[in-house]
Amino acid sequence: MSNKMNTPADRDRRQQFGAMRGRDLYWGFTLAIFSNLATLYILSQGGHYPGLAVAAIVVGTFVFVMINSFDCMDDLKANADDMDEEEAVTNFGSKFLSAPWSMFKSVVTLIFGATALTQLGEIFGWF
Repeated sequence: MSNKMNTPADRDRRQQFGAMRGRDLYWGFTLAIFSNLATLYILSQGGHYPGLAVAAIVVGTFVFVMINSFDCMDDLKANADDMDEEEAVTNFGSKFLSAPWSMFKSVVTLIFGATALTQLGEIFGWF
């Protein structure tokens, strides 16, 4: 018995699952961006602000976006790996199978990691 999902119902389920996990990924990015914008606004106001609390939000946002993003990307990759040969040779299938998942993870880590580090640097006076 194959471990691939290759019936028409499985293909439909895979499409629905991919759309759901893609939406989860976008919502995670959206929440992280708004959280970062809020903390940047707080930091830009200067004066006295609860530095440790803001730092906790910055770190929490970074941890959340990493867990959310990597989990969604791993699920999408597993979804692509479940395609049968017939589906894998379609234009969508071949593009999905050749997606550079490691690059996506690296870019997310770089963008949100740099944002977190620079905000923490501003809070604790590292720069």
